Amino acid sequence: MLIYHPAQDVNHCVYRTLLLLEHTVHNDIEIDLYRLLDFYILFPHLLKQITPLPAELRTYKKLLMLIPEPYETMRNTKRIIHELEPLQTVALQNLLAKKLIDLESFKSKKIRRTEEPLPDELLESINSSKSAEEEWFRLIINELPTINFGGKKGLKKRTGLMEFRYDLESK
Repeated sequence: MLIYHPAQDVNHCVYRTLLLLEHTVHNDIEIDLYRLLDFYILFPHLLKQITPLPAELRTYKKLLMLIPEPYETMRNTKRIIHELEPLQTVALQNLLAKKLIDLESFKSKKIRRTEEPLPDELLESINSSKSAEEEWFRLIINELPTINFGGKKGLKKRTGLMEFRYDLESK
């Protein structure tokens, strides 16, 4: 039996990336942070597992509890985020090839949307996305990037999804 999941679809990853870039208030996003944001766009119910919840997000605690649990169970989230990385890399390379993300930013390990217009049908789909209307989506794309990412108190540690022990502590 074949089972489809968007986490294994590079075209869906391209779409999620454009959705993020078209709706975020941030000019650019570090690639490692992008990988985490994309993971949470796929699995928003796992936002509940960020511990301790950063003070900046405590006002969203009730919202997080309202996100429904999916049918499938998530046993090894670290493995899933690791398996997403090659798909995300291919998606970013596709966007670079189409000149939809900036090459110079990418060389600086950031992604930034260019002025290159999207095809009308794709733009309409992104603008009318149900996910983009969700408060949890806005939390992911606008609030999570404002929180310290690395180190002992950063999102990497709090999520338990990425290695943080070798990060330089920001002051």
